[in-house]
Amino acid sequence: MDIIIAVGAVIAAVVVGVVIIGAALRSMRPKAPEPHVFTPSPTMARSVASTSTSTASASQLSPSAIAEVDRLVAAGQKIQAIKLYRQHTGVRLQEAKDRIDHWSVSTTAPHLAAVSHAAAASSSITATPSSVRGALPASVVSEVDRLIAGDQKIHAIKLVREHTGFGLKQAKDIVEAWPRPRRL
Repeated sequence: MDIIIAVGAVIAAVVVGVVIIGAALRSMRPKAPEPHVFTPSPTMARSVASTSTSTASASQLSPSAIAEVDRLVAAGQKIQAIKLYRQHTGVRLQEAKDRIDHWSVSTTAPHLAAVSHAAAASSSITATPSSVRGALPASVVSEVDRLIAGDQKIHAIKLVREHTGFGLKQAKDIVEAWPRPRRL
């Protein structure tokens, strides 16, 4: 009888060992990736809700605010455009940034907000020094000539940006390619 119990214990141990080894081998086998199911988090749900309100708030912009944002985006001045958009809509910074990043300049909005030469200059000229020279008032051209002759490129760049609405890089390229005034 002792032998039967010993043989039964050995067989039970072998069976348990086989089951454990089988389970271990199954867990090591590579599995096909499970499809991910999208479940919005509470912050995501808030963000989705605010996105719909930001779209609604974009339609609440006045034509002059839209024109000013258009001008700033076209001039590459995204930070100022974001600030202006936030002032007029009251949205969070991230929402305003996303909106301005995807902003397309309106071709139908009346450009009432442009009080300087920036809107007219940026829309009516191409970025070559001769065309910028022709589009700027004579007093500004002579001032830029004077600044370049005096080796004050930074001030010349600021002046070109102020009167054209160009971004920093574009204004810098214009000033660097600006024809040098002849000295008598």
